[in-house]
Amino acid sequence: MKAHIVGGGFGGLAAAAYLIQHAQVPGQDITVYEAYERMGGSFSLGGNATDGYILPCGAIFDPEFRCTFDLLATIPSLRNPDFSVKDEFFNFNNKYPFHDRAHIFDRNGQKVPHDSHFGLGLLDGFELVRLALTPEAWLDGRRIDAFFSKRFFETEFWLLWSTIMGSLPQHGATEFRRYINRALALFPDLSDMTGIMRTQRNQYEAFIVPLVAWLKQNGVNLLTSTFVRDIGLAPAPDRITVERLDYEQGGAAHTVTVGPDDIVLVTTGSEAADLAIGSMREPPRPPQPGGRSWELWKRLAQARKEFGSPDVFFGTDRIPDSRWVSFTLTTKGPAFAERLAALTDSEPGSGGLVTLKDSHWMLSLSMLHDSEVIGQPADTSICWGYGLFPQNPGNFVPKPMHECTGAEVLEELLLHLHFDEQFNAICIPCDLPYVNNIWMPRRRTDRPPPVPDGATNLGLIGQYVEVPKDVAFTIEYSARTAWQAIYQLLKRGPAPPAVYQAQYDPKAMFNALKVFIGR
Repeated sequence: MKAHIVGGGFGGLAAAAYLIQHAQVPGQDITVYEAYERMGGSFSLGGNATDGYILPCGAIFDPEFRCTFDLLATIPSLRNPDFSVKDEFFNFNNKYPFHDRAHIFDRNGQKVPHDSHFGLGLLDGFELVRLALTPEAWLDGRRIDAFFSKRFFETEFWLLWSTIMGSLPQHGATEFRRYINRALALFPDLSDMTGIMRTQRNQYEAFIVPLVAWLKQNGVNLLTSTFVRDIGLAPAPDRITVERLDYEQGGAAHTVTVGPDDIVLVTTGSEAADLAIGSMREPPRPPQPGGRSWELWKRLAQARKEFGSPDVFFGTDRIPDSRWVSFTLTTKGPAFAERLAALTDSEPGSGGLVTLKDSHWMLSLSMLHDSEVIGQPADTSICWGYGLFPQNPGNFVPKPMHECTGAEVLEELLLHLHFDEQFNAICIPCDLPYVNNIWMPRRRTDRPPPVPDGATNLGLIGQYVEVPKDVAFTIEYSARTAWQAIYQLLKRGPAPPAVYQAQYDPKAMFNALKVFIGR
């Protein structure tokens, strides 16, 4: 049996590892096809200390990423092979937990005091419970703002939630319901982020690099700059069987024959699709029509209804409700880090997000921990941030954020922070037109299952695959879809662990109730 995996993001790499560990497929019989020059998908890293680092995307974690940590417990740390990547992750978070002493700042650069009830009243609590208990079958295509009063979206809770999780009032009620039930345990800690976990280094070097090294040691064929353009299906109306893969590499077209006993796993899209990176002098280029990352999914969906509806998530008409612009700030010397630490009353790297609530772009930023990048000079600090509303003109720079150079983003940021010093800083903006599209209102059939009806050797993985109860926009979702697809197709190894549901956790429920009835 040969295994072909389309997409070298975390889901594709996890699939390769699960095939080895759960299904006993030899590594040399597994091939991963990645369209870009290196593995990693949305977990990427670029730049350097001289020209500015580039960290396009960020993600948050909690202890209940069950599929992810099951995998990472078996991958040796590159820094200390006596420890696993999971051990390294938890050791770091136990030693350096988030403790965000000042999360929200107003237009005057003043800390906004935290309300123990997050500005929520009993009616807000009732509306949250009502949505959490509404069956998903009743939520098809419905928006979050259909379930809450206008006042709810003006509360501290919503400001913290939306800037941490990415949801907007016009986004889908289905995903928000899942987040309520999945992340209820985090409600009391939204202000100081003590329940939220992060990696010691950037997520590319923390997860992707050791996982790729392990796969290489096990003989997996990792093909980069290899774009799978099409998948040939057998002409049978009642089943879905892959017969061939057509791909491009080095300007040449290739075809691979897929046998009936082989397995094909396809990543159906990427939240980092069409990302564009600017510089201090140039804004990111505008998104191009088309979109390579979901081109294959679109071909499949046009041929068979079982493959869902990629147009719900991708396309230029989706961008206004799914775009973020992130920025990576590289500073020489301690001045900026010390100034931000003094403002937030937090040690550099220990505070979570700082949100500037009166920013028209809704800017949030975080000073990253020391040695965020391997080889980072001791006199260099890295700050990451993003704008939740990048289409709006800035307060000081009268342009949409996605049209701004790094210098203009830096100017807007410093004026909001009321920092009048001159810093030795390089700001690199990154336009992510589809990063937030998993929140788009959807119907139950818009995302295909990990194994579509009638599929004999084809599985689907990634953020745009339907797995009941779990929440997308997470590394866990990619891992779970990979595990589920392999388990269903091959019937080998253990079934994936159950999705954690906080509404059945007495401790989580008790702590969440404190938000509404007092501490």
